[in-house]
Amino acid sequence: MDALRKMLPHLFSQDWYIGVWAVMTAVLFFLTRRMTKDVQELLQNPQSDLKIFRQQRQRLNTLYSVFTTFISIFPLWGMFGTVTSLLGLDMSGDLTLVQENFFTALTSTAWGILFAIGFKVLNAIFVGSNAEEVLEKSGRILERHLKPNRERL
Repeated sequence: MDALRKMLPHLFSQDWYIGVWAVMTAVLFFLTRRMTKDVQELLQNPQSDLKIFRQQRQRLNTLYSVFTTFISIFPLWGMFGTVTSLLGLDMSGDLTLVQENFFTALTSTAWGILFAIGFKVLNAIFVGSNAEEVLEKSGRILERHLKPNRERL
Protein backbone atom coordinates (compact mmCIF):
# COMPACT_ATOMS: atom_id res chain seq x y z
CA MET A 1 0.00 0.00 0.00
CA ASP A 2 2.94 2.32 0.62
CA ALA A 3 4.00 2.04 -3.01
CA LEU A 4 0.47 2.88 -4.15
CA ARG A 5 0.45 5.95 -1.89
CA LYS A 6 3.71 7.10 -3.50
CA MET A 7 2.40 6.39 -7.00
CA LEU A 8 -0.96 8.16 -6.62
CA PRO A 9 0.33 11.74 -7.07
CA HIS A 10 1.99 10.67 -10.33
CA LEU A 11 -1.34 9.49 -11.75
CA PHE A 12 -2.59 13.07 -11.75
CA SER A 13 0.65 14.72 -12.82
CA GLN A 14 3.21 12.83 -14.92
CA ASP A 15 0.93 9.86 -15.73
CA TRP A 16 -2.20 11.98 -16.32
CA TYR A 17 -2.87 10.35 -19.71
CA ILE A 18 -3.28 6.96 -18.00
CA GLY A 19 -5.71 8.52 -15.53
CA VAL A 20 -7.73 10.05 -18.38
CA TRP A 21 -7.70 6.68 -20.19
CA ALA A 22 -8.95 5.00 -17.00
CA VAL A 23 -11.85 7.46 -16.73
CA MET A 24 -12.79 6.89 -20.38
CA THR A 25 -12.58 3.12 -19.87
CA ALA A 26 -14.80 3.36 -16.79
CA VAL A 27 -17.39 5.29 -18.82
CA LEU A 28 -17.23 2.61 -21.52
CA PHE A 29 -17.65 -0.06 -18.83
CA PHE A 30 -20.88 1.48 -17.57
CA LEU A 31 -22.21 2.18 -21.07
CA THR A 32 -21.49 -1.38 -22.17
CA ARG A 33 -23.17 -2.77 -19.09
CA ARG A 34 -26.26 -0.61 -19.64
CA MET A 35 -26.43 -1.45 -23.35
CA THR A 36 -26.15 -5.17 -22.54
CA LYS A 37 -29.18 -4.88 -20.27
CA ASP A 38 -31.09 -2.92 -22.94
CA VAL A 39 -30.46 -5.56 -25.62
CA GLN A 40 -31.32 -8.29 -23.12
CA GLU A 41 -34.69 -6.62 -22.52
CA LEU A 42 -35.29 -6.46 -26.27
CA LEU A 43 -34.44 -10.17 -26.51
CA GLN A 44 -37.14 -10.95 -23.97
CA ASN A 45 -39.76 -8.97 -25.88
CA PRO A 46 -40.70 -10.89 -29.06
CA GLN A 47 -42.66 -7.86 -30.30
CA SER A 48 -39.53 -5.67 -30.51
CA ASP A 49 -39.04 -3.60 -33.63
CA LEU A 50 -36.42 -5.43 -35.71
CA LYS A 51 -34.77 -2.20 -36.87
CA ILE A 52 -34.34 -0.91 -33.30
CA PHE A 53 -33.19 -4.36 -32.18
CA ARG A 54 -30.54 -4.44 -34.90
CA GLN A 55 -29.35 -0.90 -34.07
CA GLN A 56 -29.10 -1.63 -30.34
CA ARG A 57 -27.23 -4.86 -31.02
CA GLN A 58 -24.78 -3.01 -33.28
CA ARG A 59 -24.24 -0.36 -30.59
CA LEU A 60 -23.56 -3.05 -28.01
CA ASN A 61 -21.14 -4.81 -30.34
CA THR A 62 -19.27 -1.56 -30.98
CA LEU A 63 -19.21 -0.52 -27.31
CA TYR A 64 -18.01 -3.91 -26.14
CA SER A 65 -15.31 -3.99 -28.80
CA VAL A 66 -14.07 -0.50 -27.91
CA PHE A 67 -14.19 -1.31 -24.18
CA THR A 68 -12.06 -4.44 -24.55
CA THR A 69 -9.67 -2.58 -26.86
CA PHE A 70 -9.26 0.19 -24.29
CA ILE A 71 -8.40 -2.42 -21.66
CA SER A 72 -5.71 -3.95 -23.87
CA ILE A 73 -4.11 -0.55 -24.49
CA PHE A 74 -3.32 0.17 -20.81
CA PRO A 75 0.02 -1.71 -20.81
CA LEU A 76 0.98 0.21 -23.95
CA TRP A 77 0.31 3.51 -22.19
CA GLY A 78 2.48 2.24 -19.34
CA MET A 79 5.32 1.44 -21.72
CA PHE A 80 4.88 4.81 -23.43
CA GLY A 81 5.28 6.58 -20.07
CA THR A 82 8.30 4.45 -19.26
CA VAL A 83 10.01 5.22 -22.55
CA THR A 84 9.28 8.97 -22.43
CA SER A 85 10.54 9.18 -18.83
CA LEU A 86 13.71 7.27 -19.62
CA LEU A 87 14.33 9.39 -22.71
CA GLY A 88 14.24 12.43 -20.46
CA LEU A 89 17.08 11.15 -18.29
CA ASP A 90 20.16 13.33 -18.10
CA MET A 91 22.85 11.08 -16.67
CA SER A 92 25.40 13.91 -16.53
CA GLY A 93 23.38 16.05 -14.12
CA ASP A 94 21.93 15.84 -10.66
CA LEU A 95 21.19 12.28 -9.52
CA THR A 96 17.93 13.32 -7.83
CA LEU A 97 16.52 14.17 -11.27
CA VAL A 98 17.62 10.77 -12.53
CA GLN A 99 15.88 9.08 -9.59
CA GLU A 100 12.70 11.10 -10.15
CA ASN A 101 12.56 10.25 -13.87
CA PHE A 102 13.26 6.60 -13.12
CA PHE A 103 10.46 6.53 -10.51
CA THR A 104 8.09 8.14 -13.02
CA ALA A 105 9.05 5.49 -15.56
CA LEU A 106 8.20 2.74 -13.11
CA THR A 107 4.90 4.33 -12.02
CA SER A 108 3.78 4.54 -15.65
CA THR A 109 4.40 0.86 -16.12
CA ALA A 110 2.71 0.00 -12.83
CA TRP A 111 -0.40 2.09 -13.56
CA GLY A 112 -0.73 0.52 -16.99
CA ILE A 113 -0.56 -2.97 -15.55
CA LEU A 114 -2.84 -2.23 -12.57
CA PHE A 115 -5.58 -0.65 -14.66
CA ALA A 116 -5.39 -3.44 -17.26
CA ILE A 117 -5.79 -6.06 -14.53
CA GLY A 118 -8.57 -4.15 -12.78
CA PHE A 119 -10.64 -3.60 -15.90
CA LYS A 120 -10.03 -7.17 -17.09
CA VAL A 121 -11.49 -8.42 -13.81
CA LEU A 122 -14.47 -6.04 -14.09
CA ASN A 123 -15.02 -7.24 -17.64
CA ALA A 124 -14.89 -10.89 -16.61
CA ILE A 125 -17.26 -10.46 -13.67
CA PHE A 126 -19.78 -7.90 -14.88
CA VAL A 127 -19.73 -7.58 -18.67
CA GLY A 128 -17.83 -10.09 -20.79
CA SER A 129 -19.73 -13.35 -20.73
CA ASN A 130 -23.07 -11.59 -20.48
CA ALA A 131 -22.39 -9.25 -23.42
CA GLU A 132 -21.03 -12.09 -25.55
CA GLU A 133 -24.07 -14.25 -24.78
CA VAL A 134 -26.46 -11.41 -25.63
CA LEU A 135 -24.59 -10.68 -28.87
CA GLU A 136 -24.68 -14.36 -29.83
CA LYS A 137 -28.40 -14.79 -29.09
CA SER A 138 -29.34 -11.57 -30.82
CA GLY A 139 -27.22 -12.53 -33.83
CA ARG A 140 -29.11 -15.82 -34.15
CA ILE A 141 -32.46 -14.00 -33.94
CA LEU A 142 -31.43 -11.51 -36.60
CA GLU A 143 -30.15 -14.31 -38.82
CA ARG A 144 -33.52 -16.10 -38.55
CA HIS A 145 -35.43 -12.93 -39.45
CA LEU A 146 -33.14 -11.99 -42.32
CA LYS A 147 -32.90 -15.49 -43.83
CA PRO A 148 -36.48 -15.57 -45.26
CA ASN A 149 -35.90 -12.14 -46.82
CA ARG A 150 -32.70 -13.34 -48.53
CA GLU A 151 -34.43 -16.45 -49.89
CA ARG A 152 -37.08 -14.29 -51.59
CA LEU A 153 -34.42 -12.35 -53.47
